[in-house]
Amino acid sequence: MKIPQEHRDTVLELAYLITAADGRLDDAELEAFRKIAGNPSEKELDKLLDRFAGSVSHVEIEERVRELAKKLPADLKEDTFKLAVKLSLADMDQSPEEEDIQDTLIEAMGLSADRADELTAEVYGSLDAGGDE
Repeated sequence: MKIPQEHRDTVLELAYLITAADGRLDDAELEAFRKIAGNPSEKELDKLLDRFAGSVSHVEIEERVRELAKKLPADLKEDTFKLAVKLSLADMDQSPEEEDIQDTLIEAMGLSADRADELTAEVYGSLDAGGDE
């Protein structure tokens, strides 16, 4: 996914929040985040993570996800959702907290449950095929 510059921070923060919802960001998730952020230097990556790490409690993360989802144009919502799902699966262990925040994202983006399931299946299909969608 090519992230338009004007929406870059919003998309990256949403992806980060879904992944960090369980209170941890393991090496696989961190590496996946680095990749979607455009492979920044260690210092630049630390700055991004510090900026996005302000929402720490579950309630704060939910509120921030709702706020950020409103900022996305309609044509970026599905790709952003898929990116967030893919990042949350980077460690091959999507936690209940990640799933819960993902549900918040679905609602905030106005996606139907069926459409969210289709998009999630696309992500799993891409991962099974070794793709990099």
